[in-house]
Amino acid sequence: MRPVLAAAGLLAVMLLASSGTRAEPARLLDFYRELQVAQVNGFSPYEISGGGEAAGEPATVSGSILYGDRARLALTLDEANFYLRIHDRGDGEGATPFVTEVAVWFDAEGFPLLGLSERGLKAGVPFAGRVRFYSRASGRWNLVTATVLPALDRDLCQAEPREVDESTAAWEGLGRVVILLPRRGTDLAAWCVGPGPMAGTGMILTWDRARSRFRKGRALAAPAPWPDAAAAP
Repeated sequence: MRPVLAAAGLLAVMLLASSGTRAEPARLLDFYRELQVAQVNGFSPYEISGGGEAAGEPATVSGSILYGDRARLALTLDEANFYLRIHDRGDGEGATPFVTEVAVWFDAEGFPLLGLSERGLKAGVPFAGRVRFYSRASGRWNLVTATVLPALDRDLCQAEPREVDESTAAWEGLGRVVILLPRRGTDLAAWCVGPGPMAGTGMILTWDRARSRFRKGRALAAPAPWPDAAAAP
C-alpha cells in the first residue's frame, strides 16, 4: 500500500467531515466515475462496472472507442494504492494497443489530484503519449495539467514545445512524451519517445505535496523499462 496516499485519503474524509460536508470514503472508482461526468471531453471513455474488492464484487472494463465490442481489454485495479490500468489490446492481430493509467495523489490539505496517462504501443513499446491532471481542490473537478506539470518538450526531448490538445481522446492529440504513473510511490517517470535524437531519454518528476505539483528531478538511464512489453496477449 502507498502509506502516504492511504493516510491522505483518510485525511480527506476527516476534512470533509469537519467542514460540515457529508464525508464519503475516498475511492479511486468513485473519482474515476465522477470525472467521466464532470470532464466529458478528454477523460477516459472506458466504463468500469462493479465496485471492486471494497464492495465485494469484481470490477470489469468495457467501452473501447477504438475497437468496439471486439476489443480485448484487461483491467488492473489496485484500490489500496489508488491506481488502475486498462490495456486495450485491440480486436485481433495487427491491432495497435492502447494503455490507460490512472493514479491519485492527495495534496497537503487532503484534496485529490487525479492523473490520467495514455500511450499507444508498437511491439510493446510506446510511440506517443498524453497525460492530464485533474484537481478537486475547488470543490469540483478542474483540468490543471499546466499548473502541476512542468513543460517537458524542450528539456527532455530538446524540441520546440508542441501543443497537445487536452480535449481529444484515443489517438488524437498524442505527443512525444510518455509519462508512467506510479503504482507505488509518488513520483512520475517521463520518457521522450521521439521522433528525434533524444528519443529514449528519461527524467524523474518528483511530487511536491506541499505545493501540489511535480518538479523536475534526476535523469533516467536508457533503455526505458516499459511495463507493457510483457503484457499477456
